[in-house]
Amino acid sequence: MSLSRSLSLALLMIATRFGSVRAQRRWDQRLPPPRDLQFYEPRNKLDELENQVETVLVKGRTYVGTLRLQSGSVRVEATEIRNAANATRVTGVGITINPELTIEVRSLIDYEEIDRLVKALDLMVKADDSITKLAHFEIRYRTRGDFEVMIVKQISGSVVVAIEGGFFERTRLFLTPDELTKLRWLIAQAKEKLDEVK
Repeated sequence: MSLSRSLSLALLMIATRFGSVRAQRRWDQRLPPPRDLQFYEPRNKLDELENQVETVLVKGRTYVGTLRLQSGSVRVEATEIRNAANATRVTGVGITINPELTIEVRSLIDYEEIDRLVKALDLMVKADDSITKLAHFEIRYRTRGDFEVMIVKQISGSVVVAIEGGFFERTRLFLTPDELTKLRWLIAQAKEKLDEVK
């Protein structure tokens, strides 16, 4: 092999390596940064109290109901966490998303957020083509505790409803609009249970 061919081949290999590294860097820039456990900051009052250390915590739960879906289930509970030392008390709703093939994820929603979530669900369930003048739409609502509800009208014209939860690992379940209405009812029932014990 001649010297010029060897040099050309070496330059081609270097250019190929450099190009793939640059492409990889561009792809990495598009991905969100990973969440670091060491720098985790509590998302809401329930989360903050639940993560206290060297403290006696009293946790109470009332099971409200489970919504069985095609690909898993969603459990709703009225939740109370109390610090036994200083009588700090926080209430809310725990929503556990349990897909069939992966681990379950629990989202905590503070009492003060429940009404906003219920109103958002009421608005989202009514979504139709009149919500925007464009052909497709996407509606999202996310609580501070990382519970998210999405309704998407796809290119095919079908409407997809999904719920998602989790902070480090997101878990998603798909629902029908009727199942979303039932989930809304369970969340409202959990709030009523909390109102009874105030």
